[in-house]
Amino acid sequence: MSLLEKASIITTPTAYGVGVLNSIKPAIPFGEELISCGNFECASPLANWTNNSDGTISIVDNKLKVTNVTGRGRAFRDISGLVVGQPYQLFVGNSAGTLTGYAHIGSNFNITLNNNYTFIADNTTMTLQLGVASTSSPNDTFFDNLSLKQITNADFDFTRTSSATRVNPDYLLETVSINSDELVQNGNFSELSSELITNGDFINGLNSWTYQGDSITIVDGAVRINRVTNTTFIQQNVLTSGKTYLVEFDVLDKVDNNGTFIVRLGSNNVYNVSSYEGTRFSKYITSSGVDFRLYSSSDNGVVYIDNISVKQVDPNNNWIAYQTSTSTTNKELGLIRIDLNSSNSNAGAYQENVFENGKKYKIVINAKGSASFNMSLLESNGAATIATIGTPSLTTEYQDFLFNYTGTGSYDIFLHRLSSASSANQSIFIKSVSVIEIQENGVPRLDYTNGTASILIEPQSTNLIPYSSDFSQWSLGSGTTVESGYLSPDGTNNAYKVSGGGGALTVGFPIADQTQTRTIYAKTVSGTGQAHLCSYFGNTNNLFTITDQWQRFEVNGTTTPTGSVNFYGVDFRGSTNLSEIIIWGAQTEVLTYATSYIPTSGSAVTRAAETLNNAGNSDLINSTEGVLYAEVATLVEGGSNRFLGLSDGSSDNRVVILYTNAANKIRAILSSGGTKYVDKTVDVSSTTDFNKVAIKYKANDFALWIDGVEVATDTSLNAPVGLDRFDFLLAGSNNFYGKVKSVAVFKEALSDTELACLTSTNNREIFLNYYYRMQYVGANTEALSCAEQTFNI
Repeated sequence: MSLLEKASIITTPTAYGVGVLNSIKPAIPFGEELISCGNFECASPLANWTNNSDGTISIVDNKLKVTNVTGRGRAFRDISGLVVGQPYQLFVGNSAGTLTGYAHIGSNFNITLNNNYTFIADNTTMTLQLGVASTSSPNDTFFDNLSLKQITNADFDFTRTSSATRVNPDYLLETVSINSDELVQNGNFSELSSELITNGDFINGLNSWTYQGDSITIVDGAVRINRVTNTTFIQQNVLTSGKTYLVEFDVLDKVDNNGTFIVRLGSNNVYNVSSYEGTRFSKYITSSGVDFRLYSSSDNGVVYIDNISVKQVDPNNNWIAYQTSTSTTNKELGLIRIDLNSSNSNAGAYQENVFENGKKYKIVINAKGSASFNMSLLESNGAATIATIGTPSLTTEYQDFLFNYTGTGSYDIFLHRLSSASSANQSIFIKSVSVIEIQENGVPRLDYTNGTASILIEPQSTNLIPYSSDFSQWSLGSGTTVESGYLSPDGTNNAYKVSGGGGALTVGFPIADQTQTRTIYAKTVSGTGQAHLCSYFGNTNNLFTITDQWQRFEVNGTTTPTGSVNFYGVDFRGSTNLSEIIIWGAQTEVLTYATSYIPTSGSAVTRAAETLNNAGNSDLINSTEGVLYAEVATLVEGGSNRFLGLSDGSSDNRVVILYTNAANKIRAILSSGGTKYVDKTVDVSSTTDFNKVAIKYKANDFALWIDGVEVATDTSLNAPVGLDRFDFLLAGSNNFYGKVKSVAVFKEALSDTELACLTSTNNREIFLNYYYRMQYVGANTEALSCAEQTFNI
């Protein structure tokens, strides 16, 4: 069995979402099925079920039928073997009989049916209850496809309450983000209700239809309407006055074209069907009443009609029309049409509770007009305008209009036409509206600074430079000029060329006499040369060799008072031999080392600290024996204690890797029951370089391996108890900040050969995709080389 197969948890920089870093193993994040015969297709499908006295249970078409008799019908089943405190996922399929059903498990009530429901077990045995959602009887409901499994995924919880940047796979700096799902409902105005007509295909004859006339019959599965001496019709009362409907049916044959057969919704005779012979009638119609009717008002007309369908357009009323006596807003399938019948009128449509305060949104509106017009996007009716489309000429073509917006409250989206005196009797057509939140907070960063991905975890830091890349806001020294429009490390043309001789480009910020780290991106226009960057030229640590490739240059601290209160984007004095330079991304932090770029545009900006915790559970982590593995690097040598590893949430039981406040040292600690049995410290060449570290643990057998070498052992120890989580901290503090290429957990103590293989630095680099690797090697895992068995990236 390969190391890939033996690991119970594997996490690499591969997948993430908002608030989560996904592990790639376990690939199936669930335990075994806990409900036997959940599909009711076994020999004794009711063997584990009981019912109460107010109902009956039975099996019909491989479904559990629950019928109420004197009260609510209910079926009960105990499910044992649960682990208290562990998460579970329940699915209960429900197809309505005469009524829909309900489900409870333990103290969890009002479970949503036909969807996955998660809960935390509060007992080792919990009762599943399925029943009819009414006490009126007789009624029944059907259940099927029952499933209950323990959630065993090893995904890490991730937090960061601010935006942050990374180097992406194209080596460009970007703000890491994820787009939300679509926030407006029915944004293309095409939503339809379920079918409102019963027996529209006449399989059940004329059941469900009200009918009147000389001859209403069913012929070959279609309705035959024959007018002789009076009004003849078929009808169902399924409509709501003022609502719009999609009406469709097949006109199979029109025997006598002298007759006229009419579609009526409410009191409105809206369409005749004489011209639809042999085709399908399909129209969007607004009703003036409750009845849908097909009828003949002419003598001697015969028509055959089949497959009648009526569905309401926008049944959930997502878009609310706003209009006045001189304007109208019409909701149709596929668009909203806003008509202004006089000048200085307002009309439109809005949808409630779309925006939230402080969140970022991308809004795209596809629209056209019968003439040039103004269209504003507002937060709510009467609120301040977000943005206004000017006066585009949209007489024939739909166009997309893009808005970037940051919410200032919990508001609605309001699309409207506000007329001017010259634009009465014109229309706007809005075909689609899209609102997507650009989610930056809580998104993990897979950073490619070193050429391959690593998970970047950083502490809180503030960029004190008010304009980090807009150097037009900085002060120009004698003879110094700036010019915008140059390609920057983020892939846009927002870098500046600074030119001059004997001057400097500077900006002041409110800090002095503190430890600082200053950074800036710089390159030459061409060739190679030297310039003073980040601080006053009189300092001794700021003269850098600059090439025609972007580099990030760093200065720690200052050596003269002059350089401590100003940031020097470039200082052309002193030993500088360049007269022009391109710069971007200035940053000053009150730290002893540089962190990732924090963009600013007018004031200092803080990036929040990141945490990565709470992966795994007691099923995936074995306290009796196992291996903890990590390939990680710190952001700086020494400085503070930083933990990662396994624990029970305290320091009493733990197997952890510790980077100490001393430089170039890695410690391994094992505690059991509050006693520290192992505490080993090993020197390494640098903790800011990636090291492969593995800790083997079991009673009286401890070993620490680093980069292919066993560096420490212990044969007198107890194994920890209660290990149930993997955190990048210990007991709520001493967070690990650094870069993570991979971590893994094994539920057994590996052999020395396997540990050497796992931590070897001689393996060729392999980007692990667990699923593909298993397909590639198939059953022949014994033939894999050491490199092929591991998960280096």
